[in-house]
Amino acid sequence: DMTKKELESYILEKLKPAFTQELPIVTIRIHNYSRNVLGEVNSPGNFTTANERLTIFEGLALANDMTIYGKRENVKVLREDSDGNKTYYTLNLNDKNVINSPAYFLQQNDVVYIEPNQSRANSSKYGAAESYRISTMSVLISLATMAVTIFAATK
Repeated sequence: DMTKKELESYILEKLKPAFTQELPIVTIRIHNYSRNVLGEVNSPGNFTTANERLTIFEGLALANDMTIYGKRENVKVLREDSDGNKTYYTLNLNDKNVINSPAYFLQQNDVVYIEPNQSRANSSKYGAAESYRISTMSVLISLATMAVTIFAATK
């Protein structure tokens, strides 16, 4: 694997013998930068852009911003380098110094994760199975109440 600069240098060295009068300029541009935005955002997903300089705020805008349940002070960015080493960054979007973070500008294949705040975590305490049981019990109680009411009305 090569970086963009390494690829530019490699191509330039290969072209030099063919250009005796002038020195060619080689510029490599990637047109499919991919970033993932997950968690408490309105439209989570993988977003592909032609822009290599995308800020954390622009990345969140692609996902239609954070929900009201997202922790703005604890945004995670997972970045993997060319050797496969993973680095986790934690950003506080309420802090003006966020622009000094190495994760402020998102890179190719970064993963942005927005943690849910405590109120969202509390509201999801009951899973689908518990919700189904509670709904079933409510229906059974309503049916029993209706049966007792009908029985009492017919006497």
